[in-house]
Amino acid sequence: FGSSSYQKLQVDVQSVSSWVMADCPGGMARPRNTPQLGLLLCLVLVGLWLHPSPFLFVGELTCLQRRCATTLHGQCEEAPSWRVLEERLPSATCLEPRVIDSALQPKRPKLNGLTLFRERNGWCPYSERVWLAFEAKSLVYETVLIDNMGSRPTWFNGQTPQVRWEDGSTQGESNDIIRKLDTKYPDTPKLWYSEEVTSLVDDFKRIFPKGTRPSSRAAFLFKGWGATPVPRAEFEATLDGVNDLLGQYDDGPFFHGERFSAADCVWAPFLERYSYQLPCLHAGLQPRDSSRWPRLGAWYEAMMQLVPAYGARVQGDDVSWRRVLQQAGFGNAGIAPQLVSEGDSAPPHLAGSGDGDWASFAESRPYVARTACEEAAARIVRNRAAIAADAVKQGALQQGMVDNALRHVAELLLQDHGDVGAKCTDPAGAAAAAAAAAAYLDE
Repeated sequence: FGSSSYQKLQVDVQSVSSWVMADCPGGMARPRNTPQLGLLLCLVLVGLWLHPSPFLFVGELTCLQRRCATTLHGQCEEAPSWRVLEERLPSATCLEPRVIDSALQPKRPKLNGLTLFRERNGWCPYSERVWLAFEAKSLVYETVLIDNMGSRPTWFNGQTPQVRWEDGSTQGESNDIIRKLDTKYPDTPKLWYSEEVTSLVDDFKRIFPKGTRPSSRAAFLFKGWGATPVPRAEFEATLDGVNDLLGQYDDGPFFHGERFSAADCVWAPFLERYSYQLPCLHAGLQPRDSSRWPRLGAWYEAMMQLVPAYGARVQGDDVSWRRVLQQAGFGNAGIAPQLVSEGDSAPPHLAGSGDGDWASFAESRPYVARTACEEAAARIVRNRAAIAADAVKQGALQQGMVDNALRHVAELLLQDHGDVGAKCTDPAGAAAAAAAAAAYLDE
């Protein structure tokens, strides 16, 4: 290295040591010329002699010094680096099927092969029908997200969902797409395999409350031109009808008995929304209550545990469906309804609760993590630049804090803390920033 390089290295190490100590809160700084620093410099000399990559060794010592400061003072620890997180989350570095957000990339993309155009926010139940069918068949496809509530790209015509087939032709209408998938991909599990399935699909229109609007955010919940929901008795009659229909083929939990079919794809988005939104409109009305609707409860459970594509990918959640119900829109005629208090609408356990079978879903998809918490962490790792930029833009975090805060959240998720916000209650800087990041991501 020569004397000048060594002198520069010595100054750099002293500066880093001083910075680490000065960064500790509450008067914890120590003078630079300490026994610890002397030991550190001795280790540097040995490391430069023995380590195959001297600069990497210096970096490792710097990290060690920082961890030592944390051990002594308990406040200065940094989250694992992105490189470490990637090593612990191999799915985050695997190439995944392309997803194009047309709100962020408005120019017409060059599409390759099978492509699904679906609604951007995950609100459209008809998009969810087709998305579930695609994933249940394990198709390889690209996705274009369309913002139906805002900036639709000028090159996109029609409604969601739409499919662009490999030959360049396009097709809409969710049921027609699902039916055609069996013809287009005969080597995949068949979904629309009999007229019995057709009859079960047709019963959908018969059973849901008459005169209600098929809105994305509040489907079949309101009548007329107000925010008054359908009376409780009508919802109960609908659930009775679904429960009876599920008993038509009683050799299994699905609509057609033991076999998952297109009927489940068609019904799932709306029964999912009902399960989370009806309790918000009528206290104690729980579609997942197996004691009241046993077949319906068994269906929710089967969808979660026996259909990995649904439980680990497509399904929504109670928090999201409650939030969108509070938005004014077509479904409630532009008037947000009064909701049941949150504690009364969400009992601790009902049929179909949990995260689904992530291990089975990820088995043939190396770009998917093994658990829901790991998948959330992997999403942060994959999209960290865009997430950080948006968090700063929205005022959720300061520029100098956002990177470390996101790494902290990812680390907590890897520890399988689903309620990350509750783990970030320490008012110290790093913990407060992680809590702010968790709150931003939750919104």
